[in-house]
Amino acid sequence: MNKPIYLATVTIALLMGVAFVFPALEVAYGQYVSEAPSNVEEQLKLAKAKVANAKTAGAYGSGTSMLGTNVNETVIMIAVLAAIFGGVAAAFFIKGRSGRKEAATS
Repeated sequence: MNKPIYLATVTIALLMGVAFVFPALEVAYGQYVSEAPSNVEEQLKLAKAKVANAKTAGAYGSGTSMLGTNVNETVIMIAVLAAIFGGVAAAFFIKGRSGRKEAATS
């Protein structure tokens, strides 16, 4: 097998493995260690405290993990980015292989 084709095949296999295995690991649940509130009033109180904390100066981000519950959106985003960057890389590769060869002059 041609070496570039072999490397491209291995790279695609690794990317597909990462795209499907990594989101399934659910590694981003570190903030959900404590028990959930038992009643609605307690949940409302905690929600108001979250909003107040988010409005303070220096509070950046929503606190929602990227790999939390929307695994489908994450996989779609990874696939779109892989397609875009893979297409650009393939275009450069094909353009570099099919270019005109000239002798180097010193």
